Amino acid sequence: MRYTLDFKIEVIAYYRQGHPGLATSEKFKVDSKLVQKWVKQYQSGGIDAIKPKSSKAHYSRKFKHHVITTMLEQGLSQSEVALTFNISSPALISHWHKAYRLYGMSGLISKRKGRTAMTKPFITDKPDDEKTLAELKRENEYLRAEVAYLKKLDALLKQKEQAVTKQGSSKH
Repeated sequence: MRYTLDFKIEVIAYYRQGHPGLATSEKFKVDSKLVQKWVKQYQSGGIDAIKPKSSKAHYSRKFKHHVITTMLEQGLSQSEVALTFNISSPALISHWHKAYRLYGMSGLISKRKGRTAMTKPFITDKPDDEKTLAELKRENEYLRAEVAYLKKLDALLKQKEQAVTKQGSSKH
């Protein structure tokens, strides 16, 4: 669940008035660990540290490496490093560390998510006499696949149509 900045500020202010973490979490109906996290984030980075992120943060390979080396050299925990560098999730640092141990610097390169873009069909706008043999072969392969698909679709539609007419005739 995402919490607004105003809500987080209200929780932190209540806690800083001297109320214990458990009492604060019960009053605002949030996990006590979350209260502690927000308070630590606020203490280390002010309001900017507790602002909800408007979009998913993208970190460079250099930045990830700097975070990991700082953690290892200074013997900091993932939570401490997350607070130091204003990273919302310590688990993210764990992921980077594992990738770095397994693959080195190349493990820190961001990978694209989701499906790859569909490629355009292999048909070009050139006149046939200007196409290379490879282009003609690709176009031929594409057109054969298209014809096979249309034949299959036609067969399925006819089969469905026959099933409907068979049902209709059996009712009389």
